[in-house]
Parts: sequence; structure tokens; C-alpha cells
Amino acid sequence: MTAASRRAPRKDQVRNRRRLLDVARQAFAEQGPDVSIEAVARAAGVGATTFYRHFPTKDDLVLQLLEDLTSGAREVAEEAAAVSDDWEAFRTVFVRGCALDEDGLRLFDALCRTSSQAAERGRLIATSLIAPVVDRARDSGRLRQGVTAGDVAALMRMADSASTPQQRKIAHEVMLAGLRVLPA
Repeated sequence: MTAASRRAPRKDQVRNRRRLLDVARQAFAEQGPDVSIEAVARAAGVGATTFYRHFPTKDDLVLQLLEDLTSGAREVAEEAAAVSDDWEAFRTVFVRGCALDEDGLRLFDALCRTSSQAAERGRLIATSLIAPVVDRARDSGRLRQGVTAGDVAALMRMADSASTPQQRKIAHEVMLAGLRVLPA
């Protein structure tokens, strides 16, 4: 590796990349998954060449946006990993793991519909954040056998789709009660 390849990106490169991501996030939210690369570059105030330097394909942009959208969920998963009680770790991820607001959830779904690669990445991200606590809770006998990380992700999305905070709280509690194995 040469000294030049180890250098940090220039400030304008970092700024342009961040601007492209911010503009793309807004454009996808407002215009849907069919927004063009040219429209994103133009709105970000850069040329197509600059766009392609950062994101060789539209899928590369979408995949980075998916990663950005899940940063809050990653923090919750890390917090849960430090919880010693297996059920409480599971509960933490189940209740707080979908750290996106309604607009963020809609954007995540829209981005996952842009390509099969994006759909698979979205599924893998969700599973990777949920699977560790699902496995812990199931292995300790606190979570029903046969429940998978995919099942839990679907249930979390159902609970998080409730209209009000009170309805979400009730949905979480009802679903958690159904998933939990109580001591004999």
C-alpha cells in the first residue's frame, strides 16, 4: 500500500459524498425508487462524474443509504449485547431495535424495493442485528423454540406500524407475551 492510498479523503470529497447521500435520501423519500442518478447529482450540485466516483452504480448508493438508515438500530443492538439477562436483551432489541421514525421506515422499504440486491441487503442487515439476541433468548429457554430472527423482524415491523405510541406499546407487549416461555 502506498502512502497516497493511505491518505484520508480530501475535505471536498467527504463533503460531496455526504451531500450526495443527504440529497439522495430526500430524493428517494419524495420521488420514490425511480429517481435518477442525474437528478441526485444535479440536486447535490455535483456532476455525474463526481457521483460515479463515490457510487459506481445506483445500487451502491442505495446500499450505502440502507447502511446509514440502520445506524440507530446498530447502536441498540450493541447496547443489548451488553445486557446480561437474555430476555431483557431480546426485549431491548424487540422494542427499540427499529430506531427509525415512520418516514425512515417508508424510505427503508422503498430502498429495499429498488433491486433484488437491495432487498437482500435490507434482510441481511435486519437479521444480523436481531439474530444474536434471538439466539441468546431461544438458547436460554426464554424464547419459544422455532422462532427465527426473520420471524422476529416481521413481528417488530408489525408492532412498529401501529398508529400511535400507545398502540405500539400494546402491540409490543402482546407480541412479547406470546413469544416468551414462562418458567414452569
